[in-house]
Amino acid sequence: MPSRLSVRLTNRRVRLAVGLLLAAMFCIQCTSQSEAFRSDMTVTSISGKSVGETSPQSVKELENLAKTDHVALLRKALKNYQNNFRDYTCTFTKHERVNGKFRNEQEISVKFLEKPFSVAMHWVKNPPAGDRVLYVEGKYNGQMLVQPKGFLGTVFGTVSRAPDGPDVMANTRKPVTLFGFKRLMKSLLDVYELAQSRGEGKFTFEGYRTKARKVMILKRVLPPRKDYPAKTTVWYLDVDHLVPIGLEAEDWNNQKTCRYTYSNVKFNVGLTEDDFTPKANGMKLKK
Repeated sequence: MPSRLSVRLTNRRVRLAVGLLLAAMFCIQCTSQSEAFRSDMTVTSISGKSVGETSPQSVKELENLAKTDHVALLRKALKNYQNNFRDYTCTFTKHERVNGKFRNEQEISVKFLEKPFSVAMHWVKNPPAGDRVLYVEGKYNGQMLVQPKGFLGTVFGTVSRAPDGPDVMANTRKPVTLFGFKRLMKSLLDVYELAQSRGEGKFTFEGYRTKARKVMILKRVLPPRKDYPAKTTVWYLDVDHLVPIGLEAEDWNNQKTCRYTYSNVKFNVGLTEDDFTPKANGMKLKK
């Protein structure tokens, strides 16, 4: 018959093993919740100064909206953006399913100006046929300039392409004309308002992803309709600056369709129209 001491040791080992198992399961859950958000995606500066933090009372108000009214939360975030931000630089990472196939994850260095709407992109990881893109609303006859990667770009320079042309959309889910925090929020808001008008959809607050500062996790689930972009959309809101720094979506077959993240964001760095010329972005105009 085993002694009391051996029974206590056995029980202690069982409790320890169970504790380690639960801890491992928790870590796996946290890791698998979103592979996209391992890196530090926080806003790092505004107008050249390190960012601050939202007051606990304001965070509480935002959390209440996250639990009860995503439409009001997005409207608040959009208004805050329009009142405070003019330009930014960031690293944009995207992983998309295009024509049924998941493409390689791409990493892009971005400069962005709100007025006029201007985007300069330089691929630093897995570029498509062109590794530099420049689009300025109202210029270049409504076309975007694309510089082919490698030798062709160096020798022949840029080519013009319609932002939503078939050759462009064969390699991406969204045209450059929809890029940026403002248009992303407007796109999210349009779908929320449409679903709200129909009295359908499930909208939940999934808690926080904490790394350096608070990021809210918000989830939207919609029924199958052609005018809805996805069944499940999970988006990540930086609480201190009210910008969506990440988004991922699944279709009605529960297949992931896209994942987008914004990292190393610096707002109001003083960009001007001069920063959105081919020369300023290392692009050579076609002769």
